[in-house]
Amino acid sequence: MLQRLARWLRLLGADVTCDPELGGAEALHRARLEGRPFLTRDKRLRTAPDVLYLQAQLFRDQLREVLAHHPFDPQRFAFSRCSRCNTLLHEVPRDVVGRRVPPFVYATHDRFALCEHCHRIYWDATHLSRARAEFAALIPAQSVS
Repeated sequence: MLQRLARWLRLLGADVTCDPELGGAEALHRARLEGRPFLTRDKRLRTAPDVLYLQAQLFRDQLREVLAHHPFDPQRFAFSRCSRCNTLLHEVPRDVVGRRVPPFVYATHDRFALCEHCHRIYWDATHLSRARAEFAALIPAQSVS
């Protein structure tokens, strides 16, 4: 239900789990066991005292709601987690990813990060500047570097 929001929160550096296979009550139980805030659009769970029920339907508005209730510093943590699996990224030398990225990317980029869990490779490309602009629009009081 909130997978897109989870991905964007990870891009901001938030430690977010999102398992679409879990039912609402089961996901809430897991969040409680792990000591995590629980975000939902499930009306059946909105009255639980430790739940943030998101009113908004659009992910940008949902992101604003989350940041209003759980502020953190995206300047410090942005782009530090895998957007797919939530694992912290580790910078790796170019030669480690040489055969795993397109030749143009390898030739034009010096810095790469690797997710050791799902093995996704990240590099500073134009989508990062678009994401930073999106963050700045969502969080006008802070600039994301």
